[in-house]
Amino acid sequence: MLRASARRSEDLPCLGLAESSVVWYAVTDTCGSIIHELITRTQFPFNSVRGLCLGSCLDRSAQAEQTVSVQGYHKNWSNMSTTMMQPPHFTQWGMLGSYIVNDKPLVKCVELESVKTKVTVRGFVAQVRATLVYHNLSPNPLQVKCVFPVQDGAAFYKFEARLDGRTIIAQCMEKKKAEKVYKDAVSEGKTAVLAREHENTSDILQLALGNLPPGERAEIEVSLVMELCVRTDGGVSFILPTVLNPRYSPADLVQKDSAGLSWNDLSEQRTVCVTKAYSMDIEGSVCGSHQIARIISHTDPINVTISDDTKSAQITQDGGFKCDHDWSMTVYYNNPYKTHVLRETSDRSGVGIMTQHLLMINFFPSLPDHSYSNRNEIIFVIDRSGSMSGSNIRSARTTLLLFLKSLPQGCYFNIVSFGSHFEALFPNGSLQYTEETLKEAVKLQETMKADMGGTEILKPLKSIYSNPPKPEYSRQILLISDGSVFNVSQVTELVARNSYDTRVFSVGIGQGASTSLIHGVARAGRGRYEMVMDQNKLQHKVMGLVRSMLQESVQGVSVTCRVEPATNVSLVPKAPPVIFAGQHLILYARVTPDTKVCEITVKGSTESGGEVNASVDEDNIVLVHDEEMSLHRLAARAQINQWKLCGDDDVGDDMVDLSVASSVVSPRTAFIGVDQESRHIQPYLKMEQMSEMEEDSSDFERSRSAGGYLSNSSCSPTLEGRIRQSRRSSRFASEESPAMTPMYREEQCSMPGGMPRGMQCPMPKFACKKMVTPGDEKEKTMPRMATSGSNISQILTNKDVDGMDGRGSSGVLKIVELQRFDGSWSLDDAATISGVPLDKLKAANTAKSESVFGTAVVLAVLEKHYNDDRDQWILLATKAGHYITNAGHDKHTLLTLAHSLIKEAHSH
Repeated sequence: MLRASARRSEDLPCLGLAESSVVWYAVTDTCGSIIHELITRTQFPFNSVRGLCLGSCLDRSAQAEQTVSVQGYHKNWSNMSTTMMQPPHFTQWGMLGSYIVNDKPLVKCVELESVKTKVTVRGFVAQVRATLVYHNLSPNPLQVKCVFPVQDGAAFYKFEARLDGRTIIAQCMEKKKAEKVYKDAVSEGKTAVLAREHENTSDILQLALGNLPPGERAEIEVSLVMELCVRTDGGVSFILPTVLNPRYSPADLVQKDSAGLSWNDLSEQRTVCVTKAYSMDIEGSVCGSHQIARIISHTDPINVTISDDTKSAQITQDGGFKCDHDWSMTVYYNNPYKTHVLRETSDRSGVGIMTQHLLMINFFPSLPDHSYSNRNEIIFVIDRSGSMSGSNIRSARTTLLLFLKSLPQGCYFNIVSFGSHFEALFPNGSLQYTEETLKEAVKLQETMKADMGGTEILKPLKSIYSNPPKPEYSRQILLISDGSVFNVSQVTELVARNSYDTRVFSVGIGQGASTSLIHGVARAGRGRYEMVMDQNKLQHKVMGLVRSMLQESVQGVSVTCRVEPATNVSLVPKAPPVIFAGQHLILYARVTPDTKVCEITVKGSTESGGEVNASVDEDNIVLVHDEEMSLHRLAARAQINQWKLCGDDDVGDDMVDLSVASSVVSPRTAFIGVDQESRHIQPYLKMEQMSEMEEDSSDFERSRSAGGYLSNSSCSPTLEGRIRQSRRSSRFASEESPAMTPMYREEQCSMPGGMPRGMQCPMPKFACKKMVTPGDEKEKTMPRMATSGSNISQILTNKDVDGMDGRGSSGVLKIVELQRFDGSWSLDDAATISGVPLDKLKAANTAKSESVFGTAVVLAVLEKHYNDDRDQWILLATKAGHYITNAGHDKHTLLTLAHSLIKEAHSH
């Protein structure tokens, strides 16, 4: 059963619907063709359809009187014609609850009234506390469920619910025990809460609230803490996601998860209505020892007030929040690349890791430019599933073009496209990078579409790993995807098993990309990742990733602590990761409270034998007292992630012990809380028990049928793991759902946030107040160039390169398109780009060939007009520089001549 929706009645002239409220409209049987017909009839612009919202309805007669709405995201309707969609049981505005009358499930909507999120950033750590208020307007007690998207790696450590003046504080315990406690409490008519990590992906949290009394409001509070790494542009980015995209699961995975589950049949249509939208408020603060240069948001208007000493700031929304994108902000510190150490004190009342002091080591290695290598086999794995349509596939094409033009001569490469099936550009394996193979790759890049159906990522990876790497070449995989899959565990396990001879890098594109997949495969594959939500920053981010791929990595990382008295220092996790130049490496270590740390040294070596090291003495180790024990919880989460990656069942008990001691949820634990004062429910109103929890920990989203699942998320408050903030409403799923056969599942979320007491910072007097709006950053524009013929100002102002305008970064892309595979530019193109007349360039040429001098002229243009975009073109410039020197010329001499010609031409 499928639901489509449109927001306004004027969009639905043929249906004659009122616009007083939002309902779910059910579509049955051949979902793909029927949805396409519905969209055509309602005169929806095809590209504006954001997806499918699936849910459960109660009253068929209500359809003619309510507004039909379309939520979620799936545009590849043609590929859905033979399948049906798995209902996610979520609404846009609240959570769905169910109760049993005469053994028949009934569904009601629990409306979301408000979301308040507080974010506190201290250095490279962010804490989020979100408070969501729901109101059960039903005359019956309800059992409700929801999902929260969180960023992979975030530590979920506190979960509370307040009802009628009473507070339920959930405790972390072994998962099966927690599920039994929950089940017993619900069967006794008590109000209970349960929260846990999704079994197949760590960036989704599942929450259940059993026996929510009629007429009562439930205030749910969730607290998380996460690392914030310095990205390639020097910014420290915080993301609070409000988008949870459709998630695809292969048929075998869904079939396995569905075993033994009891979904009630909801084959009849059911209507869920809400009265109004909820309010959403986000507040933030930044504090610590770092001096703040600026704070911006590429997504939303914000007000920023920075203190006189520039060490703290407050951030508020400027206007409302439109939840069709992830909320984000980026903090720029004056000197973010300085190695430093924080030492967090212990909790004397705690156990295990909490009784020790915790060191957080921030390390920024640097490597020389000559460490770039051409002995690489690079395989681009491009997601071309239906969920990548629109801006995502355009971004993927742009990204692929930059990668292709940056490859050095002598390397091998291939492009593998995947969806429901996969195709390789070179079916027999990677070929050497030549002018001919580059032309074939660019031809594919220019015509690439999101037309390959579902998201079967395992099959192409298995095919790649089934063949050995090229002898004496390092094999590297670059995955470009929106990460809309549920079988993350299977994918990361496969990558980890093959990490000894193949590194994996990943780019997550678009709003709501799965951080669990994108982060997870990079961590398992000893690579790096980038999340690209702001298309204007695409090139800056991906080119930093390319440099890491082509540059030697730092291996054999060791951390040495000189302490008094001499004692063991435990690194968390025990095995530090492989690191790359410019990458922010975060390590943790445990020491006893009475240990004096005199010096910490981080050492490593490059593949060619070079050494990298950095050290910090005791004067630069900052002592931190934090009631929330943020660093301890992050260290626990890092160790849990390492254990998950190893896939060793023998660490199960250790994982439970660490999780319970640190109160950080893990795959083997859950939060459980029971209201002991709540009244018992009469037998005929008793809540349906969550029986599937006994069988398998991955309930919440099930299907009796084989097939995949699409989780579609429109806007509902979402909580984001590192944290993602929720969207418009939380997706609370009712336990009863029809058994369907397909392939996509929808999840929407409710959102958390908040500022823990221990992270609150006294805010000094504030002087500078400014408003930062999306796109506030300086735009780079190519200056007008007076020429006698066509010039770059004409080329670069033409609106294209996948929909971007002709300024700044897209100007660089135009220059990139003209570069030849050997790194050179023709003299004709150099004249067009530079604005210097061709005859003048020919007369001034002192090089042996015109292409050598043309290359020098283009490099001069890049240096003069695009210096702010240097990280985008530095690899291409390196390639071009090698072309000049290999031709027997001095690059500096030719560049000096080129700069003088450009200056002279523009002075007239």
